[in-house]
Amino acid sequence: MSISGALNTAVSGILAAGNQTRNVASNLANISSVAAPADEVLRPGQPIPETNANGETIFRPTEIQSTTTGAAGVRTQTSLVDPASFPIYNPSAPDANADGISSVANVSIADETVNLIQAQRQLEANVAVLRTGDELLDETIDILA
Repeated sequence: MSISGALNTAVSGILAAGNQTRNVASNLANISSVAAPADEVLRPGQPIPETNANGETIFRPTEIQSTTTGAAGVRTQTSLVDPASFPIYNPSAPDANADGISSVANVSIADETVNLIQAQRQLEANVAVLRTGDELLDETIDILA
């Protein structure tokens, strides 16, 4: 692999870490938002409802999958967490049904913390590759000059 190929791969890794960090931030920031109904079933090809019966915007947590694309580096894809929520008994919640059952977003603070640490390590590793590539280019220029 060439130096430029290694640098391109490192940049794609940095972008993937940024996507993961944004996803974690969104999930944690919306952990107390109105969640999708726990009994909701989404079917392929059907539109995903954006509001509940009360007209409130629904939050659906997402997750990032990273895949390697050979010499091109890393590609990320965002998908909805399934199930998006789980039921709890909370009769005072604005979205509670007649039985007092409400939905809570399926977001784990512990899992999101792990995802954030992984993104940080990914960023650190790819920055190290960029620094090494920069040093190699400097040395190459010095040799050729």
